[in-house]
Amino acid sequence: MPYIPHLINCPLFDGLKEEEIAVFRPATRQVSIPAGDSIMTEGETGTHLVILIKGTVTISKKLTLLGEEESTAKDKTFITLDDAHRPFFGEMALLLDDSVRTATVSASSDCEIVIMKKDTFHDVCTEHPAIGFQVMENIAKKLAANLDRESKNVLKLTTAFSLVLDE
Repeated sequence: MPYIPHLINCPLFDGLKEEEIAVFRPATRQVSIPAGDSIMTEGETGTHLVILIKGTVTISKKLTLLGEEESTAKDKTFITLDDAHRPFFGEMALLLDDSVRTATVSASSDCEIVIMKKDTFHDVCTEHPAIGFQVMENIAKKLAANLDRESKNVLKLTTAFSLVLDE
């Protein structure tokens, strides 16, 4: 379990001890990703969650207008994440059947990631319900924070759009 100690500071496992995190070992594997490669691609079906344990990634989305061909869409980078806080992404794939990736995550530098597959994640949560509950609560907290942030962004955009229309 060489990478389990790297997961202690990951917000996915807040409230858990190292030995509790270790129960997820059968559901995970460590993968090296070279700089420039995609880790997940917007529009693809998600099957796993990713935890960044080394390196830097960018998260981007395609910007398209209605009726525009996807091939002419421009990518817009929304955020760059590094391994300092062991970020995780792709959590919707653990919760929804046929979850579609909502953004592209690319390695900005050589990266080490931990992949957690949906089916084996559910198996671990079933075998260890208290630990599974804690991880699900941590996912819910992240999703709630994301929803709150995006609601504020929509309000800002709506306000700006309304001001432009009033002129």
